[in-house]
Amino acid sequence: MEFVGEMPAEVEGESSGKVWYRCPKCRQAFLFDLVALEKERESSALKLQPKDCTEYVPTKTFSLGEAIFHSEWGDVGKVKAKEKTSSGAQAIVVSFERLGERRLIENLRIEETSPLEKPAGESNHTNSSQSEVI
Repeated sequence: MEFVGEMPAEVEGESSGKVWYRCPKCRQAFLFDLVALEKERESSALKLQPKDCTEYVPTKTFSLGEAIFHSEWGDVGKVKAKEKTSSGAQAIVVSFERLGERRLIENLRIEETSPLEKPAGESNHTNSSQSEVI
């Protein structure tokens, strides 16, 4: 990339922080915002620590930008988006540091089921009217 020039500032005497670069092969010009690039570099330099994150549990609800620690995978990430699955369940899109982008279930409702009842006619008691065969 070769430097082409700086974008003029709205206020005279200050730098806009935006510069033009051109690709020497294809000659296409690109505008870079140096202030935004610096902020992105600073935020990526701050690594997430598991102790500072919320542990992922499918029954919890998470917010956008929330830091999550997935204990089974041993990885940390941030919630980038929220979605609904085709079955109507809620999901979150998490950008993990090692594993990349993954979709996880959130706000999972676990319904308790009652023990299965025996069909009518079956009983645990023996019928006293039956005679024993000797």
